[in-house]
Amino acid sequence: MSGYEESAAWLRRAQTDLQAFVEALADRLEGDMPGLVEVERKREGLFSGKRQVVEMRVHVDGYDYILSRDGARVLTRRSRVVRGVVLRHEDLPLQDWLQGLVQDVGKLSGQMQGVSQALHDFLLH
Repeated sequence: MSGYEESAAWLRRAQTDLQAFVEALADRLEGDMPGLVEVERKREGLFSGKRQVVEMRVHVDGYDYILSRDGARVLTRRSRVVRGVVLRHEDLPLQDWLQGLVQDVGKLSGQMQGVSQALHDFLLH
């Protein structure tokens, strides 16, 4: 196998892995964060029942984390949103996008646990 063929094979595998990652991430976030995640899917072909993620938006802590697919490319962006108005867009590498999302979801989780505990204490006393 030539260097070109090896590179082409590696690229095909990486694209397949990325597609599977995006699909799994969208499924997981939709299930774990109902109401905070919007996923747009399109059919792969005219007669195909299989659908793939085209765009995913996660609304958390004053930010919208947006992941969109353009063919084999994955584009990630974070938008600062205040009262439904987008104040700023920031294109991010996938790794930075994921890291920011994890941090903001962690903050939200901590806040929700505090609210849940306060409600629990209120109802039991």
